[in-house]
Amino acid sequence: MNIKVSVIMPSLNVASYIEKCIDSVLNQTLKELEIICVDAGSTDGTVEILKEYAQKDSRIVLLQSEIKSYGRQVNMGLDYAGGEYVAIVETDDWIELDMYKTLYSYAKDNDLDYAAADFDKIYKLNNGCDFNLRTYLFYNNKDWYGKVLNNEQLNTLRASDYVLWKGIYNRSFLNQHRIRLHESPKAAFQDMGFLQQVKTYINRAMYLDKSFYRYRQDRDSASSNNINGLIFYKNEFEWINEKLRLIEILSDTHARYYYYTMSISLMSKYDEILKKMNWNWRIEQLQMPYQWFKNELERVLDLKIITKDMYADEQWEELILLMLSPQEHSEWLKAKDIREKNLYKKIIEKIAKRPVIIFGCGIRGGMFMMFCHKYNIPIRAFCDNNQQLYNSKRYSYDIISPKYLAEITKKENLVIVISVLKEKESIYKQIKELKISADIIEEIPTIYI
Repeated sequence: MNIKVSVIMPSLNVASYIEKCIDSVLNQTLKELEIICVDAGSTDGTVEILKEYAQKDSRIVLLQSEIKSYGRQVNMGLDYAGGEYVAIVETDDWIELDMYKTLYSYAKDNDLDYAAADFDKIYKLNNGCDFNLRTYLFYNNKDWYGKVLNNEQLNTLRASDYVLWKGIYNRSFLNQHRIRLHESPKAAFQDMGFLQQVKTYINRAMYLDKSFYRYRQDRDSASSNNINGLIFYKNEFEWINEKLRLIEILSDTHARYYYYTMSISLMSKYDEILKKMNWNWRIEQLQMPYQWFKNELERVLDLKIITKDMYADEQWEELILLMLSPQEHSEWLKAKDIREKNLYKKIIEKIAKRPVIIFGCGIRGGMFMMFCHKYNIPIRAFCDNNQQLYNSKRYSYDIISPKYLAEITKKENLVIVISVLKEKESIYKQIKELKISADIIEEIPTIYI
């Protein structure tokens, strides 16, 4: 069989998820696959499940990593792979059935080093339903979808294109440039080094305006929840700088976006851990890696390699404050968090445990539904002006018309939440014209949207 895509599946104690994951790969509409399962010493039955699958399908090979290292597992798969293209699937996630057929077709037709699409984050709701939230790479620049992008264009995506599993890579391209992952044991974020290498050498890539990959968000043991996350990031960037010595071959423009990526990685992970540790900026898990990042970033700030025009205003303000004083940064971030929580509190108090009608079935409506689930706010239904949605459901909730909304508010004590942004004023006017007297909430928490 001429292998078109080699799929690398690193696993470690994912028995609860592995069957859905591997089924989604085995059932791909592209059949010319090589499926390389690389386990790192699972003790929960994962290996036994993989062996059963391997006996039923000859496309599956099972390898064993002697160390618990995601980087080592993926590298073993890359070294074993024989396909024209390679892909990685994390074994607590799953993919849509036409992912590889679609990406392979575009990759071959356009002679691509890399073909990718967007992905959905998957949240488990209290009612048992999955909530899909698409992550758009080009939300405000959609004309980049479906185009062959060159090296300079792809360089600007170093920070925003931050996952390695949403596409397929030309295996010859990876081998030509000796692109592999950092094999650090019991660590995380080894994909950072891999992606920075890819963005350095890549010449032809395309991103499709589709979403195939399903990224599960409900695993407490996920590496993204580890309190040592900033240490892992520091070790990864240190490996890129000192072992790969990548910075020595970067052009000025590439160096600019590389250090921008470093600063964004620092702020996002630092803030996440700081909040989790109740604003204690003195903990070793922050102070030690912070000092390394500070030394790197202060130098490039002084040299104006990274500049204010690259950042949103609040991002730049935070970066400068963090460089100057971790204590003042902690106080600033805590005050911001208190303001957000006060907004949540006002909304919760106004709802007063009454059921809500969410007006608008778009992304903002879905995110407010997440807010309701988090704070145990009952949801009565969704409402929308799109007639094609009537008599259907959204995440098990009925979608009703404004006319029916007017009827039920006469009988039930409900709160209407307007989730849409652009048509907010016209919907508010529509509600009033229907003589609906229910309480209306127009401002919803921006952190969820």
